[in-house]
Amino acid sequence: MSVCRFIASDMPLTMFEPPQEYPFHVNIDEGIIDDGGADDNYFLLGFPDVDLYTNKEYGVSLEWEYTDGRAKQIIEYIKNALLETDSVEFWLVWLMDYYEYEDRPYIHKYEISIDELTVDDINEINSANVWNHPDPMYPNRPSFYCLTITR
Repeated sequence: MSVCRFIASDMPLTMFEPPQEYPFHVNIDEGIIDDGGADDNYFLLGFPDVDLYTNKEYGVSLEWEYTDGRAKQIIEYIKNALLETDSVEFWLVWLMDYYEYEDRPYIHKYEISIDELTVDDINEINSANVWNHPDPMYPNRPSFYCLTITR
């Protein structure tokens, strides 16, 4: 199980892969991950489990290391998606099979118009802590985050 970032919509979403291969280096001793930093070095892959998290029918998972340049591209992607639908959701979740009462997620929902959306908004959801223990009675509950972006 792991963290997943995805975009959900009522209309089909376009997948995206980088136009070229970029270097990828991991140094565990120094805690460094370097993916070349190019703004187009991210993936938007089909996300078939979107209906487990939202009422939206279509989704793409976002595979990336955050940069402001990449966030600007995601904002443009969302703007294009909003040409076909009234709202799009940007989610951060912990992938889980099912929930029992004590471990169901605590969902933080926010809404913003596309005209107000900034890279800071994308970064806030992207870097949120899924295991922040918002419920003292049930500390094993993860937090899910949903930013709804409207026209």
